[in-house]
Amino acid sequence: MGIFKFESKQLTFKIAGVKVGGEVGENPTVMIGSIFYSGDKIVKNEAEGIFDEKAARDIIAKTEELSDRTGLPVMLDVICTNSKNAERYLRFAADATEMPILIDAVSDEASIRGLEVADEIGIIDRTILNSINPETRDHVYKKVREVGLKNAVILTYSTRAIISSSERIKLLDSLIPRVKEAGIEKILIDTVVIDISTLGLACKAIYEVKNRYGYPAGCGAHNAVSSWKALRRKKDRLLMTACSSIINGLTVAVGADFLLYGPIQDAEYVFPAICIVNAAYGQVLMEEGKRIDASHPRFKISRLYH
Repeated sequence: MGIFKFESKQLTFKIAGVKVGGEVGENPTVMIGSIFYSGDKIVKNEAEGIFDEKAARDIIAKTEELSDRTGLPVMLDVICTNSKNAERYLRFAADATEMPILIDAVSDEASIRGLEVADEIGIIDRTILNSINPETRDHVYKKVREVGLKNAVILTYSTRAIISSSERIKLLDSLIPRVKEAGIEKILIDTVVIDISTLGLACKAIYEVKNRYGYPAGCGAHNAVSSWKALRRKKDRLLMTACSSIINGLTVAVGADFLLYGPIQDAEYVFPAICIVNAAYGQVLMEEGKRIDASHPRFKISRLYH
């Protein structure tokens, strides 16, 4: 089916109404933008979790509008650094949008409190833990089981895996059984991008994940741009936009089911680029007699700027 041929059956998961995975081109790429990240101007006091609520609501609403216009489904990656901001950010996000929410916690403390809050306010079904990796500790797994979380991202990161696409795949042999044992049923695989040199390895691993396991796969391609110091020093907005669109588009062109495209504010130029790739692959499926939904980017692209 389509351009890519995989040995494994391609799995599609539905999280809070958003489909992710499947044959390449079948379901639109899920776009995951990050909010409350380091340097986000919306954040006024990171330690206390104080932020500009109106600005945050406005950018979320703008992203949802772009989702409607392009046919690209969206999730919200909420970056939490401690228990206090995890609670404030997640309670806000749950009220501001109905899209699936990723708890992108940079500490165990933030992960655990984030999971507790998601359980307390009744959004555990649309919550995704971002992420579980080889360093994840037992008490995080324990909390996952305790709250009944069903959705998580596995990050294929280790000091060996970062320089080898095959090592990324090997990590999954031990991680997947443990994640399943904790009660996770809907697994997304992040093949990890840190810089430009790891981008190609991540792209290769996306294909290998889908081929071997059939799980939805993707990565944070934006890191290849954000880590490019010479480009950042140039402070050329047009050049940065072009490079970001190309780098994000590359991962989708090689079969990514989801894309951590970076700051949610970047949606305005990343979405049209990804919409084009999706529309092109959608046409391949149509040629093969496959039916795609009327909301697919294939049918949105011609009206995008009308």
